[in-house]
Amino acid sequence: MGKILSVTLLGIWSTFISCNFKSELKNKVILAVFAHPDDETAIGQMLVKYGKTNKVYLIILTDGKWGTKPGFPTGDTLVKLRQTESQCACKIMGLQPPIFLGFTDGFDTRDGVGLYMKQSYLLKQKLAEKIKELNPDLIITFGPDGDTGHSDHRMSSNMVTEIILKEGWVDKFPLYYLGWTNKDDIKFKDIRGLNTVDPKYLNISINYTNEEEEQAMKALDCYKSQFSPQEISEWKDVERKDSSNTFHFRQLVVSAKQKRGLLEH
Repeated sequence: MGKILSVTLLGIWSTFISCNFKSELKNKVILAVFAHPDDETAIGQMLVKYGKTNKVYLIILTDGKWGTKPGFPTGDTLVKLRQTESQCACKIMGLQPPIFLGFTDGFDTRDGVGLYMKQSYLLKQKLAEKIKELNPDLIITFGPDGDTGHSDHRMSSNMVTEIILKEGWVDKFPLYYLGWTNKDDIKFKDIRGLNTVDPKYLNISINYTNEEEEQAMKALDCYKSQFSPQEISEWKDVERKDSSNTFHFRQLVVSAKQKRGLLEH
């Protein structure tokens, strides 16, 4: 498998190659890491696909307590409700029960830099321990664009990447970033819109069936505290009208070649 393209990502020289992440996988351990309960719905169809023949785990970093909607509880009651919703969705999609790390939604940035620094240190420590415990064949998360640009999405991507680099796990636990194209952004423009990546950097495409899509769409119904019936209906309609049934990713690979200068080839 040759090198396809070299780019700069998150301040390091990286090469994206298609390796462990194949369209068809069996008897593997797949780990998806996201910030909030419901973030996994972004790639629900693919998780359904792989959940049929692999063990798919979902780690949710925060408690989601700031995801408040009129008519629904707040605070700790909302945290418990959102956990129940996530468990419901994972069961429908055929995933392992979700793993809640329970850190404060927003990573404590609302309460000052000091609390954020303390929480981020503990979160990275706990997440690294979970990764070692699960020993996944690959890890999936949002890219540095943060899906919709949500700061928590960006932070979860950053923390996973930081752990992989710090521990020297680039080869041991291949990390894949979800990437959206302009076509995806147009597709969801009326609902929310997406941050995009130039397609030349998205060299991994994963297809899914209409049946897998329908199963993932059923999981949306679990998240009543986050989406109104109209929002869920609109989301399902948008997905069903799109017949491409494809997600795009890119893999983080760090070159170990030593160089004398920044622009040295």
